[in-house]
Amino acid sequence: MLTEWWQYLPAFLVVLAFLWLPGMALQWAFGQRTGRIILAAPAFSVAVVGLTGVLLDLVSIRYNSLTQTIAAVVLTVLAWLVGRLVPRGGYRAGSSAVGAFEDLEHHFLDRYRWLFPVGAALGLAIGAVLMVRRLILVIGHPDALAQRYDNIFHLNAIRYIVDTGNGSTLTLNQMTNPDSTIALYPAAWHQFASLMVPLTGDNVMVAHNIMLLATTGFVWTASCIYLARCILGPSPVVSVVAGTAAAGFGIFPLGLIAWGPLFANILSLSLVPVALGLLVRLLGPRLTIDPTARTPDTASRIRLAACMVVVLGGLCLSQPNALLALLAVAVPLGATAWWLALQAAAVARRGRKALILVVLGAVAVAAWSVLWSALSTDYVWDRFTSTARAVGEALLYSTNDRNEVPWILVILTATGIYAAISRRQLRWLVVAHLLLVYLYALAAAGENGPTRQWLVGGWYTDSYRLAATLPLTAVPLIAMGAHHMVKAIAAGLNGLLNLGKPLGPGASRTVVYPLVAVAVLATVVPLSQVDSLTQSTRWGKQAYTWESWDNILSFEEYELLENIDEYVKPDEGIAINPWNGGALAYAVADRHVTQYHVGDPDPLLQPLVQNIDDAAPGSPACAAAEELDVEWVLDFGTQFLPGGGDAAHLYDGVTAVDRATDQNLQLVEHNGSAKLYEIVGCD
Repeated sequence: MLTEWWQYLPAFLVVLAFLWLPGMALQWAFGQRTGRIILAAPAFSVAVVGLTGVLLDLVSIRYNSLTQTIAAVVLTVLAWLVGRLVPRGGYRAGSSAVGAFEDLEHHFLDRYRWLFPVGAALGLAIGAVLMVRRLILVIGHPDALAQRYDNIFHLNAIRYIVDTGNGSTLTLNQMTNPDSTIALYPAAWHQFASLMVPLTGDNVMVAHNIMLLATTGFVWTASCIYLARCILGPSPVVSVVAGTAAAGFGIFPLGLIAWGPLFANILSLSLVPVALGLLVRLLGPRLTIDPTARTPDTASRIRLAACMVVVLGGLCLSQPNALLALLAVAVPLGATAWWLALQAAAVARRGRKALILVVLGAVAVAAWSVLWSALSTDYVWDRFTSTARAVGEALLYSTNDRNEVPWILVILTATGIYAAISRRQLRWLVVAHLLLVYLYALAAAGENGPTRQWLVGGWYTDSYRLAATLPLTAVPLIAMGAHHMVKAIAAGLNGLLNLGKPLGPGASRTVVYPLVAVAVLATVVPLSQVDSLTQSTRWGKQAYTWESWDNILSFEEYELLENIDEYVKPDEGIAINPWNGGALAYAVADRHVTQYHVGDPDPLLQPLVQNIDDAAPGSPACAAAEELDVEWVLDFGTQFLPGGGDAAHLYDGVTAVDRATDQNLQLVEHNGSAKLYEIVGCD
């Protein structure tokens, strides 16, 4: 199986370049110089790519690899010019979070500063390898597709960008609504995938799967390590555990792949840790235990705020739904920062500053409420379990009726919660985690009503989407738990070795800590992949199987589509029933179809798809075929996606064609039950 994937390594490396290089260049141009720009780069690259698609469409320039590269260079130059107008900035004296490292790790982070970049690289490598390996196991073959109806839109949207050169979020939905001037749909995921299509032999499915591997394996893992670095400091233990934990959850990304598949959500959620890390840095070191953190001065805050705006733009251009997760965890974070600032103003008896803080707090609450309400929807999923069970599922990361628990992650989370509570700076992180647990429980078990709808309506009251947000706060807690455990064990062993005497910087102290760290990591890494992901992997495989009662395509249908260009010319249209997979003739074969996603046919199309099988010349069906340039019919039978059976009567003319009575159609090719007909009776 792996040998099939190796031929697409160049395409994989290219998509990684598009995900990293624009973001690194943009941060560097805006004055960011630390190694963290490598970990945060994809969040900025997504903003660059998403904005490029909008701008190129506005000036009528095709979107492709070349124009994307040129646009990224131009945006970087503009960022450099803007950056020169803002003072370089720095940090206020005496403004660190906790001063120097007072624990055993100090000996290594002070003496061997190269350990953190090594740890970060190791954490990224471990997490990426674990995640990519598992996803390849789930997907199977490079050209397989997730057999869920959302994927009809995703795959066709990639083809649409390649064909039209239009990668704009403002107009991507014109694929299904061509008469709309503004047809919003977040396009960033599809833009990246479209750049890979020419490198995969014009195979949209392969490009799509490569993008999935890059996002979940590398972008998500790097973002998690970035967040852990911002909150906990430059610890190699923290970095390795954060990278490992990122690949240890069945609820994300595997949960969204098997459920939706919600690919745009996967990309957007993969960027949220960077946005949260930037927010932590912006609000100051008193919300972290990072000993290297300093309070930024005004110029630095301006630069961090500008970076925050760019990343928020990336979230919106990939999927605004993930912005809700950031808004949720920002509540305890922002409230803690506001309260600490108000306390400091009161102690210093600075009444004017306290009044300003009160006004700013009121404005922030109002703005938060307006934005939260604007992102809400009226879509309702009914409850399916009890509140107690839902809370337990969220705490054990076994949501949505999973019966397998990642015990090592649960234990480390509990340890991290204990360590965070004992360190006052990180109590907000515990509250944020419990808040996400509550929101999941509300979606899974809450009574329908205005409160439930307002709180979780932005997630469509969908418990799968809420479950996918839990790793956002769980990963830093897990990393902190491992860090706390290593320090406690090393301190205990040193105490025994020194027989209770005061510890000096002796050899035993120097040797014990790295040995304990290696032992803990050697335990955590394999245990994070044992048993707890088996069920999620199985569910994911079911989404990619060719044979299932609710599939979009069977393998016979896919093979027919691969060879359809032998009969259907590029300018000829095909009448299809979108509910049985016919719409994917566009993504697979690059042939235009009468509908590009599921839904009822419009008034012009309905006579065609309902009566073309036995239509006579001059009939409404033949008139519609002529006006729409449709010369072919693709009949994929009566296996419909869920919900398709109710709409089947609208497509009688292109579904289960009877060759004996439907004289208007002539069979041209078939592969098993999949058939291609030519319209012959309308002339």
